[in-house]
Amino acid sequence: MKAFFTWAVDKARGGRPFWLNVFFKKALPFNGPHGIRIVEMGNSLVRVSLPDRRRNKNHLNGMHACAMATACEFTSGLAVLERFNMEDYRLIMHRLEMDYHRRPSRGACESRAAIPQALEQEIRDELASSKDRASRFSMVSELFDSEGQRAATATVHWHVKPWDAVKFGRTS
Repeated sequence: MKAFFTWAVDKARGGRPFWLNVFFKKALPFNGPHGIRIVEMGNSLVRVSLPDRRRNKNHLNGMHACAMATACEFTSGLAVLERFNMEDYRLIMHRLEMDYHRRPSRGACESRAAIPQALEQEIRDELASSKDRASRFSMVSELFDSEGQRAATATVHWHVKPWDAVKFGRTS
């Protein structure tokens, strides 16, 4: 399974996210019903699509706030994964803050996130210099509606640590 995941991530980075979408559909059962799909992963940018479907709607027939938050969190996590391989690092989201700017227009939404090189370097410096060999940082992901208007912004707080510095080791 680990080899397949690594292979699927490499394919996604090369512009072919199909198998990584298949993997995450099984590995993340919470995300499955939302139909979130990786559109692009590479060149520091991650984009995912959140479809306009009944399961993602609220009682007013608009995109549900929790579906939007899930897409933003997933995008942010993929951006962290893009820079920090899960074979080498434990990646944990420890807080999610959402700002909703407008009701998305009808149609699929798209979430985008990236870790700028400057932030990546700050994280790597903190990993090397911190007493517990961990880095705690936040990054932004944004959700756009089908008209390209920003509908929501997420600030996702991450905790990244090398596996060899984790007290209880790997769980898998």
